[in-house]
Amino acid sequence: MVNKVLFATDFSQVSEEAFGQAVRFAKLTDASLVIAHVLHFPPMVGSAFVPMAEETEDAMRTWCRNRLGELAAKATAAGVAAETALREGPHAHEGIIKAADEHKVLMIVLGTHGRTGLTKLVMGSVAARVITESPCPVLTVRAR
Repeated sequence: MVNKVLFATDFSQVSEEAFGQAVRFAKLTDASLVIAHVLHFPPMVGSAFVPMAEETEDAMRTWCRNRLGELAAKATAAGVAAETALREGPHAHEGIIKAADEHKVLMIVLGTHGRTGLTKLVMGSVAARVITESPCPVLTVRAR
């Protein structure tokens, strides 16, 4: 059985901090790393969907694949085998959980912005949804 850890990223500074923890954990447990991102189509601004040209969607996919590849290269340079997973869907937590299921990971690592109050109510918490719906343990790394 191959040990795998899924690192979910939104490419933010918070995710970058969590990436370091994911790499360290993978090294400690002799696990490989699955680096995942969930791309939202169509994107939302406020409560309105923003229509996008197909070329724009393709450019976004390419950008995400490139960023995932850069993270995989960093993990490999740190001595951790890595692969990437780009998912698409309206809900990031669902894409993260599906990727975890598909790759049969032992743990999910992700950053959390630590939002509270109205901001959390309006924006939701991807981390909270992953924690409550995940089939495996979840390590969250809070922003400094």
